[in-house]
Amino acid sequence: METFITNSVFGFISFDEKLNIIEYENFKFDEIPLKITSMREGKILDEEIKIIESVDEKYGRINLESNRKLSNYSNLKNFNKLQLSSENIGGKHLRSNLEDILNEILKKDLDAISKENENLNKTLNKNLNKSLNKNLNKTENSIKKLISEIYVKIASLEMKESFQEEDKLLIQSINSLDEIDESVSKLVERIREWYSIYFPEVEIIQNNNSYIKLIADYEDREEIIKNNLKEFNLDVHISNGADLEKEDIEIVKRFANSIKSLQKSRKDIDDYIDIKMDKIAPNLKDLVGSTLGAKLIAHVGSVKRLALFPSGTIQILGAEKALFRHLKTGEDPPKHGLIYQHPEIRGAKWWLRGKISRTLALKISLAVRKDVFSGVFDPANRENFLKKIEDIANKNPFPPTKKQLEKRKLKNKSGNRKNTKDESSKDSNNYKYIKTKSFDSPTINFKKKKRNKVKGKKLLKDLDY
Repeated sequence: METFITNSVFGFISFDEKLNIIEYENFKFDEIPLKITSMREGKILDEEIKIIESVDEKYGRINLESNRKLSNYSNLKNFNKLQLSSENIGGKHLRSNLEDILNEILKKDLDAISKENENLNKTLNKNLNKSLNKNLNKTENSIKKLISEIYVKIASLEMKESFQEEDKLLIQSINSLDEIDESVSKLVERIREWYSIYFPEVEIIQNNNSYIKLIADYEDREEIIKNNLKEFNLDVHISNGADLEKEDIEIVKRFANSIKSLQKSRKDIDDYIDIKMDKIAPNLKDLVGSTLGAKLIAHVGSVKRLALFPSGTIQILGAEKALFRHLKTGEDPPKHGLIYQHPEIRGAKWWLRGKISRTLALKISLAVRKDVFSGVFDPANRENFLKKIEDIANKNPFPPTKKQLEKRKLKNKSGNRKNTKDESSKDSNNYKYIKTKSFDSPTINFKKKKRNKVKGKKLLKDLDY
């Protein structure tokens, strides 16, 4: 004999071969959302273990509806009888008669449910309480409403858990950093044009932070000239700029202080990203740095998703447009995307960048998987990457020849050429149809004539009529 075990929002149910309910293990109502989310994460619940081990000895086989591996149940009492399937007849029967079966189970446990219901206010919504107390005897409305409210609670719980993930904060901070950089760049360009009207000699200061600090910390150009500031490499005794009033200088100074505040915020966010990367992905940070690591995570949406990507995908993250252009037109494929910002790639010789990019993408894939699945910091990953770069440089000291480059281009084009024509249509390109007279019939026949290419001209072979 065989028993079929399946699950519902209220717990686990076992059926016999005639689809009669043998046993059931209900969840406590205050634990339903947590139990459902635990099941979705692949955890084996106590209720599941209890119903498997409570199967009577007369049943020779236990068919469990589950997507987990059989080895996960190896410690259970009835493991030898256990058989897993993604769907069994018990599960199909339950889903097609959900309301009737659940109502039957809830009626049997009415007394137990009423006792547990006293503690519901602490954990579930008031609406769920009212639905359970008032509508339990109204089968269709009760079950539908109860299930709906339970899943609303589950959705709220999952949203809360997703918001608590630290990589969400990391993504927001790295995006903020990029936006601050863009804003500061535009504002600095504006203040340089503005302040050069008053004091054009300070344009020799190339560093933007130093330029803003000079304007914000000193009252006017006379004070700057008086102090003869060597830290800014300034040796100015007189200025050729326009003479401005005090209120004009003051507004520029306030503008400089605003930019200085943004620069300070950028530094604080940068330090925050460094701390977060230490917690979330220390191996990735050690390999590519905090900023690039955070950009990779932000580009895919989460560190877990990045860990599931193959190295070939990681290599071209950020170069999606170039990839699709390559697939469509046959242009050279992209060698790197965001990872080009890594100093080992950006500073490498042009013919080595593709090889180094592939190596780095592979090491990134290994580093992120260690961060997500094991949580063990491994400094050897970066050391192996640096050794591999040295080997690549030693094996390829010279750039490829023109012939080698042309062969690569031909391979890329032939690999991406659209196969819209079959072999017969390709062969037909070598022929041209012409009208000929037939002595047997007044109709016009068509004959194929082979094309010959002579000095770029297409000639037709003579045919005897």
